Amino acid sequence: MTGKELQKLRRQDILQLLLAQSREAARLQEEQQELEEELLRIEKNNEHLTRRLSEKDVLNHKLKGRLEEKDRRIIELETESELWTVHKDKVIDEAGSVADAALQLNGVFDAVQRAADQYLYNIRQRCEALADRLYQDPEEGSDWISGWDSNSREDM
Repeated sequence: MTGKELQKLRRQDILQLLLAQSREAARLQEEQQELEEELLRIEKNNEHLTRRLSEKDVLNHKLKGRLEEKDRRIIELETESELWTVHKDKVIDEAGSVADAALQLNGVFDAVQRAADQYLYNIRQRCEALADRLYQDPEEGSDWISGWDSNSREDM
């Protein structure tokens, strides 16, 4: 509205315009307050998610370390298995016949192979269980890892 139009209005009309503007200003003030509160909620949620992500990063780092440790152990077992194979071949060469050597070593190598297979199977099962728990509940997975770490040390 222009200044001339305002001068032509009656006092009552001007008051009604002012009242309408004050109501609009109050409504906008409330809307601003609600938006600020929503922004605070979003910021708090963001902080919470950032903390959770950081916790998962730490847990992921621990898991990578354990996986590397298990990979080293698997390599050690494979090397040991190769040494047993070389030893087996040597014993066979020294034995009078393949049948005699097989009878002497089959039991030993079967036991070694079963132990290695069982160890690898257990590692895979634990890793799968850990991954499932981590995806289902990261906090429970973290507690489980702590318990698993002490148990796995006892196994070795």
